[in-house]
Amino acid sequence: WPGESKLVHGKETRGQIASYAGITMFLSYRKHFMSVVVFGRFARLIFWDRRGAVVSRRIKYQETDGEKTLFKFYLRFSQLTAEQRGYDPTVVEVPPTD
Repeated sequence: WPGESKLVHGKETRGQIASYAGITMFLSYRKHFMSVVVFGRFARLIFWDRRGAVVSRRIKYQETDGEKTLFKFYLRFSQLTAEQRGYDPTVVEVPPTD
């Protein structure tokens, strides 16, 4: 991620976050999903899909502007449909057989 730490610990942390995203995509029927990651005094919004991720700029969530940004994200996210949140509408439950 541009502007982030190039230290080994930072790279390992990003790798771990990407691993969790990959597992989430593998274990659930989603086309994409969004996450909020907190790093100390900062947060980032991440949009994940099968091609990769789009990462926001750092948000100083403890400051007024940062609080507003996170609030707006959660407010708008709560108004999305399941499909807009990334759930795949083409997946249906297979009925049990006798």
